[in-house]
Amino acid sequence: MSGETQALLSLKQVRAVVAVAGNASLARASESLNISQSSLSRIIHDSEGTLGHGLFQRGWNGMEPTSAGAIVIQYCLRMAGAIAEAQDRLLAAGWRLRDLAYHLTWPMLEVVEAVRVTGNVSQAAAVLGMPQPNVSRVLAQMTATLGCHPFIRHAKGMAATPAAIILCDLREKLRAEALQLPAALAALSGMLVGRIAVGVLPFSEQDIVVETFATLLRDHPHIRLQAVTGSYGALSEALRRGEIDVMIGPLRGASLSAHLEERVLLEEVLTFIARLGHPLACGPVSLDDLVKEGLVVGPYGTPTRQFFETLLLERNLPPPARICEMVTFPLAERMVMESEAIGLLTYSPRKRFLAAQLLAIIEADLPESRRAIGLTTLKGKPFTAAQQVFMTAITGVLP
Repeated sequence: MSGETQALLSLKQVRAVVAVAGNASLARASESLNISQSSLSRIIHDSEGTLGHGLFQRGWNGMEPTSAGAIVIQYCLRMAGAIAEAQDRLLAAGWRLRDLAYHLTWPMLEVVEAVRVTGNVSQAAAVLGMPQPNVSRVLAQMTATLGCHPFIRHAKGMAATPAAIILCDLREKLRAEALQLPAALAALSGMLVGRIAVGVLPFSEQDIVVETFATLLRDHPHIRLQAVTGSYGALSEALRRGEIDVMIGPLRGASLSAHLEERVLLEEVLTFIARLGHPLACGPVSLDDLVKEGLVVGPYGTPTRQFFETLLLERNLPPPARICEMVTFPLAERMVMESEAIGLLTYSPRKRFLAAQLLAIIEADLPESRRAIGLTTLKGKPFTAAQQVFMTAITGVLP
């Protein structure tokens, strides 16, 4: 009976996996478990060795599950839930026990089950293939955890208390989950797994990411997909640290960092927009007139903002007196629709056509108004299979 559980995750490992998943951080998880970070790291490493799969990886939000890890976490959460339920039942029955999740082990549950079935310690030892003193020691540990012996001694042996029945029921629930886990992980064999974490810069062709993810969800359901937004500085640093795999947005060209490389996907055009019926929407408008209006623009430091400010300097024009910064494309468009402000955004031909149904396109003299939109990755780093599939998919959904 003990040999059947050797390849299973220990209950300590189950607890560790749940803690790391819930906290997305080894440091926070170790604090919640009241153990050192190095000890927790070792427990997770041993869990990965037991299952033959990596469970966590560094990501934008901290420690994130791998494809296998996402499966393991679900099983561990159910096991943790069963332990918590058993603890509640024992407390309701009047047992003044310790924290079951912290103290419980597989050997404790196996010994309680064997003693319940056989009725005495010596026969339980024979069934388990353990020396009788070892069975007695484990039974003593279970007694200390419960605060009372789980069996009642009588002339013919030992009779199970209600606590022993609850623990045997818990054992069955935990084993059912633990024994199914290897098969669930084996189902990943031959499937494309991995993570695609995309950093999306503000005011870029974000619809492409949505359409690409939809394709991947349909064709490769075991690839974990993540899209995060942030500034260029934050996302490029996350790319360097491996927290994201690729960044999409306006390309930097000559000012690109030496450890990054870029791939052009499409071109967008810098466009002034206004609400339908805006006075400036009826004909060509000079920059002199536009800077007198309230402007909705991207955050300071974005390529669109830099281009506009450089253009004003070159033409000796004062900066706009009223500026409203918006960090997302939909917010900027909404602000333009609801006010007299003029927006400066970049549009692909497809998005420009759609925008013209809801917004007025203002014709203005903007030299070199085309901007390259594309992907930024770490230079020289080979693509994983999942990343290569993403690259192929995003090219396939280009307008």
